[in-house]
Amino acid sequence: MATPDTDVVIVGGGPVGLSAAVMLGELGVRALLFERNPGTSTHPRGHVVNARSMEMFRTLGVEADIAAASVPLERHLGVAFVTRLAGTEIGSLRYRGEPSLDALEASFSPSVKRSCPQDELEPILRHHAERRSSVRLMFGREVTGLEPSGDPVVVHWRDADGRQGQTTARYVIAADGVRSPVRHMLDVPMGGLGRMGHQIGVHFEADLWRWIEHRPYLLWWVYNADSSGLFIALDGRRRWTFNFAYDPQLAKPADFDESRCVALIRAAVGVPDLPVRIRSVLPWRMQARLAERFRVGRVFLAGDAAHPLPPTGGQGMNTGIADVHNLAWKLALVLRGVAPAGLLNSYEDERRPAAQANVDQSVKNATSMAKSGLGGMLANDRDLLARIEGPDGDGIRARLAAAIPEQREHFDYPGQTFGYFYRSAGIVDDGSPPVPFSIHAFVPCARPGHRAPHLWLERNGRPVSTVDLAVGDRFCLLAGPDGRAWCDALGQVALSRGIDAAAFTVGPRGQLVDRDAAFCQLYGVGADGAVLVRPDGHVAWRGFALAADPAQTLAAVLDQVLYRGVGTSAGEPRYGTRQSAIATP
Repeated sequence: MATPDTDVVIVGGGPVGLSAAVMLGELGVRALLFERNPGTSTHPRGHVVNARSMEMFRTLGVEADIAAASVPLERHLGVAFVTRLAGTEIGSLRYRGEPSLDALEASFSPSVKRSCPQDELEPILRHHAERRSSVRLMFGREVTGLEPSGDPVVVHWRDADGRQGQTTARYVIAADGVRSPVRHMLDVPMGGLGRMGHQIGVHFEADLWRWIEHRPYLLWWVYNADSSGLFIALDGRRRWTFNFAYDPQLAKPADFDESRCVALIRAAVGVPDLPVRIRSVLPWRMQARLAERFRVGRVFLAGDAAHPLPPTGGQGMNTGIADVHNLAWKLALVLRGVAPAGLLNSYEDERRPAAQANVDQSVKNATSMAKSGLGGMLANDRDLLARIEGPDGDGIRARLAAAIPEQREHFDYPGQTFGYFYRSAGIVDDGSPPVPFSIHAFVPCARPGHRAPHLWLERNGRPVSTVDLAVGDRFCLLAGPDGRAWCDALGQVALSRGIDAAAFTVGPRGQLVDRDAAFCQLYGVGADGAVLVRPDGHVAWRGFALAADPAQTLAAVLDQVLYRGVGTSAGEPRYGTRQSAIATP
């Protein structure tokens, strides 16, 4: 095997690619990122950073910076539905800002969902990636071809001055967006609904405080005959996007110049002379698609390259961040020779079903809005919009108001955020029945495959969440108060397997102090039971009680989790690849 220039090439410098760079850099993996654009995004395409993504950023030391750049939580309490911002409020839906809601949210995680516009998020991620010594970022450099069949993979590129070159890498992560040139190079088919309508996003500045001061909502759905769409607050007062659907039979993107966009915004606010400054206008298309494969040889698809999905629910960027969070530690262990290459097969086994579920739910959110008459980005009822402010408007608004509670899953989805789980050969089934799944109602569960439930504990007199224990590529064993034998056994086995591992007893007098003695019940184990948590925070194995030979049990568990002797042989990727170079036109 030729010596590669780098361990991993990342194609794409959006939120997913930059997250991958930070995660790999944290693990000391040599990573080289190529982004065809000269810099990070200037248009705030996405903005939702859900609580699970914030947990991931928490373990990387990035959470505080994202929180500081996000819409203040006190201005991020829910969603409003109005005829115009200065018009009649049809109804609202709150997901925080009330004691019961806030207490429930705090019980799920040490982190909370944030709204951090993409043009703010990407520079933060870029800064943290550049701080990792093993990471290099190449903006203004476009990937033009791949030779994916060998080890190393050959990546062809061209820079902004037209210079061409090539780089070799052990693996490639393609996070190059909806159109994904890499996906096309690899001939990976896409399934799903495809494009769902035509939309325009307008990034603008206007002081709307007069109409929102006492209504601290993040999203404002607007319905009237002149201008119907969605306002998204980017800073809670002055910076906004306005997204709306248009009919390509009646207009084309070029028709929405600055003056027309200003007129539409003024009509949606309901103030004809409102001062408005347009920052950017971006045509986009809602999509719901899923790649038939997430891996081709040594190339992995992530983010929109693998699963463009509707923005209804804010899952797109978060699904991609979860992709690379699942993949980074596995790449690190394989590159270090701790695990065979077969471990990487679990990426598609685990992430593709999770992505499919998010695509399906996002489509459901969009169609539910449309069917209820609330329309939004997918479709609008022109007759309804024409009458909503007229003589029979009261009845129309009442009907829409009655449909708003039915949309809660669209905007408030802790079950979707935390309740998804993985199945693969590396997850050790404990024989327990599956836990009922709900988009809205989340029930914490430590069944193997699930994200380890959040629980506040104390370590050396300081509070620590169980979420904080899943860092880098470290495995973590949590044992009940009488489970010290499990901890001792993991130390022996981890040393023989060459992995980083930590083990703690959890209880009122444990190494991790559980003052409320809640651990055993929450994690479903006895006082001498234990769970093994993977580096990505998902439970790999659960033992309800102490085994006769804990070391032998954990050795077998780790061999399964690390794919030692599982699935394909150590050096063989699951999917074949082309033997010749593949290049874009």
